[in-house]
Amino acid sequence: MRNGKHVLGVSGSLRAASLNTVFLRAMSLLCPVGITFEIYDSLDKIPLFNVDDESKPEPAVDHWRNALSRADLVLLASPEYAHGVTGVIKNALDWIVSSGELLDKPLSLPNLSVRARLAHSQLSETLSVMGAVLAEKCCPRATLDAPYILPDATEFALIENAQICSRLNGLWRNIEHSLTIMHYSRHE
Repeated sequence: MRNGKHVLGVSGSLRAASLNTVFLRAMSLLCPVGITFEIYDSLDKIPLFNVDDESKPEPAVDHWRNALSRADLVLLASPEYAHGVTGVIKNALDWIVSSGELLDKPLSLPNLSVRARLAHSQLSETLSVMGAVLAEKCCPRATLDAPYILPDATEFALIENAQICSRLNGLWRNIEHSLTIMHYSRHE
């Protein structure tokens, strides 16, 4: 049995310079004591979803499902691409529709881009249909006055920016609170 809580960070972008991935790396640097934070970095290994292959052994899919199963909460940072959800995150989610790894799983879904208007609500709907529990206080929306990322910034630049660092730490406090509530509700 493991100690503490486990949060899985997932970036919906494969781009090397993805701001969503930089955000997750900054969150990793600020991870509170008592929480383990893992950034899932193998979405590019998951084959294209085909319902005919759903029950066949596929190591990359098993790895994805196991990572989700181990998590107490999933922190999903995904961009909007062409007014929609990225293909990589949609494909990964398609593989777990019937296996149910997100069923009753708390999920943090921040909207990191002030320009993203459509994909976030599409992704929220998909995740809700899959049974994930969107922890509302863990789903902040960036504004021009309150960004969570900066163009071309590294994870170090994000945590060195006092306002952004404060918002990231605030998100961690909300995640910790959600994990605590979840823990007590399961043990009542």
